Order: sequence, then structure tokens, then C-alpha cells
Amino acid sequence: MEGHPTQDIIDELLRRGGIKADGSTSGPNPDALRFIQEAMGDATGFWLFLPQETFFTGMDEIPGL
Repeated sequence: MEGHPTQDIIDELLRRGGIKADGSTSGPNPDALRFIQEAMGDATGFWLFLPQETFFTGMDEIPGL
């Protein structure tokens, strides 16, 4: 198997126009939100929270988020 399955999904979503933003269970980082708003304007979408544990497959290291 090539790569990390979770990272492969993230890479595909980024290729399709998604934007990765740092954050916590409280929500995206405010600086990241400003960047997204500047880049996308008033676009609709949804947030996906991926906790660090998502990457614990035993296959490799946690990628830089």
C-alpha cells in the first residue's frame, strides 16, 4: 500500500479545492479562518475535524498538519 490512507484522502480533497486549517475541537484556528475567508469569500461548505488519532494506523508517522 502506498502512502498513508488518511493523508491520501486529505490530498485528494485538497486537489479538489478543499483547504486544510489547523484547529481543535473548539473549531478552526482564527488565523486559518481569516485566510480561508480571504481565499474563498462567502462560500458555503462544511468543516471536517480529524483528530491526531486518525493517523494512528501503525503504518507511518503522523504527517505535518
